[in-house]
Amino acid sequence: MNSRNNIRKAVAITGILILAAIVFVPIRNAESEISVKIRDLVSIDGIRENQILGYGLVVGLAGTGDTKSELTASSLSNLLKNLGLDAEETYRTKNVAAVLITATLPPFARPGDRIDVTVSSINNAKSLEGGVLVQSPLKGADNQIYAVAQGPLSLSKIEKGGGAVKTVARVIGGALIERSVESEFIDKGNIQLVLKDWDFSVANNILTSIKELYPASDPVIVKEGKIRLKVPENVPVSEFISKIFEIEVTPSYSAKIVINERDATIVMGGEIKISEAFVSREGISVKIEGKTASMTQKSGSSARIPETASVKDLVDTLNHIGASTKDTIAIIKALKDAGAIHAELIIK
Repeated sequence: MNSRNNIRKAVAITGILILAAIVFVPIRNAESEISVKIRDLVSIDGIRENQILGYGLVVGLAGTGDTKSELTASSLSNLLKNLGLDAEETYRTKNVAAVLITATLPPFARPGDRIDVTVSSINNAKSLEGGVLVQSPLKGADNQIYAVAQGPLSLSKIEKGGGAVKTVARVIGGALIERSVESEFIDKGNIQLVLKDWDFSVANNILTSIKELYPASDPVIVKEGKIRLKVPENVPVSEFISKIFEIEVTPSYSAKIVINERDATIVMGGEIKISEAFVSREGISVKIEGKTASMTQKSGSSARIPETASVKDLVDTLNHIGASTKDTIAIIKALKDAGAIHAELIIK
């Protein structure tokens, strides 16, 4: 009988301990544990785009081209001479426009690939609509020809109630790549990752995660804040990079508030804190009190909120008491100047 009672007591105690263990397991805040793939945080040093530029002529315009332009006239004469035609006189026509041509070479572009180009008038042409770009070479910063562009122009559609710039157009797939750009991203068996937005915490998370998956990669931070990795033996480079890029880490960047004054947009993190302060602007007053203050109180055009509140709480309160977006932006800027907002303020 005693043995049965002892067993029951043991089972009961075990159940209590298990329940206690379940109850006191720490619960993580799901909002703060957002994972991001490394591919979204870094780029590979040496793999980059390259800009190319050229000059050319657009022909076939319906009288909307350049007028009284010596550059356009001489360029047309030279073009005709190169085609073997007698062009002793200087041609002046409103159907031609001189343009600059810009494009971007993507990484690993090869001869025969096609890319889009942007064509922009450089004289007094009224419109490039309906024009055709004549074959024009595009050069890089080293003065080498990397592509040749030609083709009919495409202008943006005009939306109702709006206008469109008719002196800028595109040629979709209009440039044919003639020379490749070698992307040298492997140096003595090493590759280097470059953080798009530098942060020590994020860099450390990336280092730790990569080392767990590939200990032999020996990740380390080198000059200019780059993360150097050794490509492990017997692991193809493509497999190594793809698996690293799929690793998920939890980024933790410094607090920022971004304000665009032109379109009255405010973007911020939800947990940016504010310190005790008092703000008054054009009949609107906000008092941020100490940590022991009561919850948010609103009355007319004034409000009192506790110091433990966030900037989001402040904005919500200002909206509730009828403050305009312009007033809200001015108050946030004033609080930042007073040192009451603990975040980087970016004004655009």
